[in-house]
Amino acid sequence: MSQSNKVESQQHAERLRWAEMALEALRNVIKNNPGSETECIGHFKLLFSLLRVHGAGKVQQIALEVVNTVTSNQECVTNIAESLVLSNLLVLLHSLPSSVLIYLLDLFCNSTHPQVRTQTAELFSKMTSDKLVGPKVRLTLMRFLPGVFMDAMRDNAEAAVHIFEGTHENPELIWNDGSRETVSTTVREMMLEHFKQQKDNPDVSWRLPEEFTVAYGAGQGELAVGGVFLRIFIAQPGWVLRKPREFLVALLETLTELFEKNNPNGEALETVTTAAVCLFSTQTQLCDQVPPLGHLHRILAALTHKNNAVPKSSIRLIHVLSDNEQCVRSMASLETIGPLMSGMKMRMDMAGLACEALNRIVELVPYLLRLLEGIGLETLDNPSATKAQIVKALKSMTRSLHYGEQVNEILARSTVWSAFKDQKHDLFISESQTAGCVHSLSHGGQQPPAERAVVSCAWPSLFALTAGPGVAGYLTAGTGSTVLPSVPPPVDNDIGDSG
Repeated sequence: MSQSNKVESQQHAERLRWAEMALEALRNVIKNNPGSETECIGHFKLLFSLLRVHGAGKVQQIALEVVNTVTSNQECVTNIAESLVLSNLLVLLHSLPSSVLIYLLDLFCNSTHPQVRTQTAELFSKMTSDKLVGPKVRLTLMRFLPGVFMDAMRDNAEAAVHIFEGTHENPELIWNDGSRETVSTTVREMMLEHFKQQKDNPDVSWRLPEEFTVAYGAGQGELAVGGVFLRIFIAQPGWVLRKPREFLVALLETLTELFEKNNPNGEALETVTTAAVCLFSTQTQLCDQVPPLGHLHRILAALTHKNNAVPKSSIRLIHVLSDNEQCVRSMASLETIGPLMSGMKMRMDMAGLACEALNRIVELVPYLLRLLEGIGLETLDNPSATKAQIVKALKSMTRSLHYGEQVNEILARSTVWSAFKDQKHDLFISESQTAGCVHSLSHGGQQPPAERAVVSCAWPSLFALTAGPGVAGYLTAGTGSTVLPSVPPPVDNDIGDSG
């Protein structure tokens, strides 16, 4: 270094010392003489410019303390705003993550004074809340600590310290002595290394490698979605999540991604599906948010997937969602019946859940009772024959091992059913009507689209699944010979109700 440069450097260091002393004196005067801060009005451009003095940390610190003190006066605040100097403060804030974070992390993880650790957590909370640098600070902290710590710091700084010192295993945090030791050691080593570099070069910035993250052990190998460990969530489905909607979105995205793969991982698919079913079953209010997210059509499309594990998962989801009015309305507007029947054919072991979902979606029994009242049959040539078919269908459904009791409960509450259940209707049914009744129902009335779809394509398979093969044959085809008997039917035996 030349003699002139050396002299200039010495002069610069001396000016910084004078500035430090002057600022310190100003700070003390303002603190000990309330009201004197108004003397700073008109000088804030100078004060704020000191926040940008590079490599002069103490000058910046004392200048910031002066600014912090004068802001208790409204006149000073107004003059600061008029001076257009806040950009200097923002530049200082933006520079904080370059070095300060690693020192603060060390204080939070390794300090022996609880109050220091709590105050550090409070400072982290304020930094992460800042609109300019907050997201960057949060992302940096999450490379050392699970996200639950940042939320705890925001809500209760002291609680965040207790969580750090404790042992936890819940759907949102797996934390133990080993993970705490790993994080604390890593932070201390990085802090000491950066401190050594700063001693040699005060202007050096602290930077993390792009792919750096602390492998703190706890939770390794666990399947996690949206910050939730699925294995533990399935075991504790009633756990109150910090961010339920974010978990819902992440879960549906993961599911649809698995559905769209040709050969998804079977264990992962089963776990994610079970977690979704648990979520919708225990936190039912979240089901209302599914239709607006736009995943229902992808879940329905999965019913036709060639890998039979996918239709199984889809049926489980549709079954639990069919208990929600918003989801039912949305599914009614989509192509639901055909894909659901395809899924049943591929996974007959899921037929029970699929049929229950169908019943919830289209309310089949109440719809058939409305038809018995004549609503929707006005344009048919022979509504009596159609009603006869409906009565037989309902009677067949009452014999279902799985759903007969539910059907009987609905029928018992119906006034129209009491007028039809004991009548003998076989004389109204001809061969062509037997074969074509379902077609007539689906095209003759003015049913809504979802109901027309059920009548036209769901009834045969639904009854085949619920009432046995004899009923399905009766509904879907004639025998080729006249149904009219050559002799009157027995008085005490209803042919239509036999079997």
